[in-house]
Amino acid sequence: MEYDQHVHTYFSFDSQAQFEDYLRKTSQPFITTEHLELSNPDDNGGDDAPDQAAYTAKLQELKRRYPNRLLRGIECGYFAPRQADLQRYLQAQDFDLVLLSFHHDGQYDYQDPHFKQVDLKRHVQTYYDRMLAGLKAAPFGDVLAHFDYGLRILDVTPAQLEAWAKPQLQAILALIVKRQLAFEVNTKSMYQWGNAELYELVLPWYREAGGALVTLGSDAHTADKFLTGFAEAKALIRSAGFSQLAMYQGHQPHLTTF
Repeated sequence: MEYDQHVHTYFSFDSQAQFEDYLRKTSQPFITTEHLELSNPDDNGGDDAPDQAAYTAKLQELKRRYPNRLLRGIECGYFAPRQADLQRYLQAQDFDLVLLSFHHDGQYDYQDPHFKQVDLKRHVQTYYDRMLAGLKAAPFGDVLAHFDYGLRILDVTPAQLEAWAKPQLQAILALIVKRQLAFEVNTKSMYQWGNAELYELVLPWYREAGGALVTLGSDAHTADKFLTGFAEAKALIRSAGFSQLAMYQGHQPHLTTF
């Protein structure tokens, strides 16, 4: 049993995708991980949080029409000044899966062209400093999503990443192992943003840190991106020494061999 564990619909601020368009493509369990993004620079500093009552109603409607097991996920964009608000939101609902992401610094989303103007080495190190601090502070999360998000719009080579940030990344990986968070392999990062080599570099570091929980997500915001790149990504995951994926239900990982 395998299913895509990073998917967005119109309950996310940056997607108009319909549940039905995804469900037509799979008979497996189905989960969406809608954006919880507070003080969101991509929304004029506003708070973007899915309406959970409306989401529940939609799931109930879909259960009457589709045989798939429907699960509830969220992608929590960490921002330190809003940690208490994020935690309150997450505690108010029973989620199957919480992705923990680092999308913005309070002024800019990390995919903003602003970051093309900053010193590359300093940016890489600052991004991972913030990620490490957030992982130390946040008491929530099941999976560290797209570790490379802050590098997507930039050209960072594996050699540069290793030279500039290996100690920080090793500390991050050791911490998620200690906290029993999974490491997400994000096919949008790998194949749309061209960062497959960064995953090829870092996955063995995760294994060396004792990591055993790997998830796979397309980061689809439209149904045509659902499950994209999974065959290639699984080959990369296997080459790093992993043969199982973690599938989350009720915050608990269930390992499936591929």
